[in-house]
Amino acid sequence: MAGVRFSNMMEDNFLKILKNTAKEQSSLGNEKLIPDQLSDLANFVASYMWQSILVLSILTAILFNFWILYQQ
Repeated sequence: MAGVRFSNMMEDNFLKILKNTAKEQSSLGNEKLIPDQLSDLANFVASYMWQSILVLSILTAILFNFWILYQQ
């Protein structure tokens, strides 16, 4: 009899933990990390990751060279 009660308590505890975890995950699913205005850009960067990094590094190098040139 005691083993059955312990098993039921463990099952109830597991179900409570599972329910709380499901609530937390559903609230995380409702929050947006990226605003709607940037979602197209984010999708493009995610689809073309290496190309985006390449373009960004080239632009950074060009801007850095202009900055150094005008510092002299």
